Formats: sequence, structure tokens, C-alpha cells
Amino acid sequence: MSSQEPKRVRKKKRLLASLVAAGIVVALVARWLLSPGEAEVTIGVEGRHLVTLSDEQLAAVPYTHGDALAVRIASAVPVEEGFRYDIRYMAYGPGKHDLSEYLIDRRGGRQPSGQLEMMISVDALLADDSSGVLFETATTPIDLHSNYRPVMVLLWCSWGLLIIPFALYGRKARGPEVKAAPPPSVPDRLRQLLKSAERESLCAEQQADLETLLMLFWAERLQISSRRLVETLAELRKNPAAGAQLSAVERWLHERQAPVNGSVARELLVELGWQNEDSHRGAAQQ
Repeated sequence: MSSQEPKRVRKKKRLLASLVAAGIVVALVARWLLSPGEAEVTIGVEGRHLVTLSDEQLAAVPYTHGDALAVRIASAVPVEEGFRYDIRYMAYGPGKHDLSEYLIDRRGGRQPSGQLEMMISVDALLADDSSGVLFETATTPIDLHSNYRPVMVLLWCSWGLLIIPFALYGRKARGPEVKAAPPPSVPDRLRQLLKSAERESLCAEQQADLETLLMLFWAERLQISSRRLVETLAELRKNPAAGAQLSAVERWLHERQAPVNGSVARELLVELGWQNEDSHRGAAQQ
């Protein structure tokens, strides 16, 4: 037991040391990948340059046509040594450039004091030995032949053939056309209500229909066309027969001392010439 215990301890120490070393390597690699350092840039690609200055308040010179660089200041963060500037630039030509030439002191409108040099290097898009000559490539035929049109024609024809059974089935199942009976006219509805009122009391809905139908009956007979109900009633009351019947119906349906239903309905049927209409029809049929 005593000889095996140190071996286990040594194995644990070696494992722990390996894990620590691996963690350090991973941390260094991550720091290198995530560090805000400068990467190689080419023409037309924005680059980044970080610099810490003591007390300079810098601003970027506005870009004018013909400048080799277009420079802007993304941020200026105060630190212990002064300000940490995040300078972004885009080059329009390869080579080395001094960023300090494109910066000015915000307070005095001049270049920063001191001999500041912020040299950057911009790579060309093409290799140094490239002549810039474009080479022509041989044309290759492209086969665009497809069966799209025949397939679509076949599908449309199949779809049309499927409609035929549905059309025939619907035609066979469809019986003879039955014409719907026309709705009853205003005089017919009014006569039916008066016949019912002659025998029994009317409900509230039937009473409202009776007033409306009587008004429509006389409006059609007197050819009164008005969009407003008040105007139509005013015109109907000027007519002796229509006004008298409307007033009789109003007293019948709305006054407390109203006459018996059957009497008023019977009088209206007589005045409108509908009292003996059923008996005349029965005699004519006999």
C-alpha cells in the first residue's frame, strides 16, 4: 500500500499539471484571437489602429478626393495614461501610410503636437508579379433542355379530364329546376294580418308589421316616394281614407280604451274591399 500511494499522487499531479498547461495554452490562443490588434488589410478594407495618447484631443481630417486614406475615430476612451483612441481607416493605395497626417488637434485645428508616427501597412489586392492582364476562358455549352413544357401540358390535360366526371355527376344528380314562389306582396301580407286580427289577438311583432304594411300599402297606392318616414306619414295623413285608417289603427293598438280587435280589423277589410273576397272566390269555384 505504501509503494502504490505515491504513484497515485504523482499521476494526479501530472494530470493536474497537464490540465493547467492546456488551460494556459487555450487562454493565450483565445487572447490572440480576440485581441483588438491590427490585422493585415488590403485596399478597400477598413483597418483598425489603437493608440494611447496623454492629453491630445484628436479629430479626423475630413476625406477629400485624392487622399490616400479615409480616416475616422470610432471611439476615445479615457485611461490612466490619457485617452485610448480606436482609429479606423480605409486605404485607396498599397504601401505604408502615416495616420498622424490625417489627424488634427480638436482644440487648435492643427496636427498633434510632438513627432507622432502611426505607420500602417496596406497590401495590394494583386500579387507583386501580377501584370493585370485578363485571360479569356473558353466557352462551355450549357444544356438548358428540359421537359418542362410537355410535362405541364400533360398535367393540365389530366386536370381537365378530371373535371368531366364531376360535371357529369352533378348534372345527373341535379333534378328538375323548381322555381321559387315569389314572396307575398304588401297587400297580401296586410290582408292575411287583418284576417288573423279578425279572429284572434295579435302579438307585438304582428302589430308592428300591421302598422308598417298599412303605411306601405297606401304609399304604393298613392305613389308617394319619400326616403324619410316622417315625410311619408305626413303625406298619407293628408289623404282622407289613408289618414283615417292609420289613425284608427294607432288608436286600436296604442290606446288603453281601444276597441275590440275583430271590429277594427273587420272595418278595415270592408273599407279595403277584402271582406267578401273569400266568399266570392268560393262561389266562383262552385
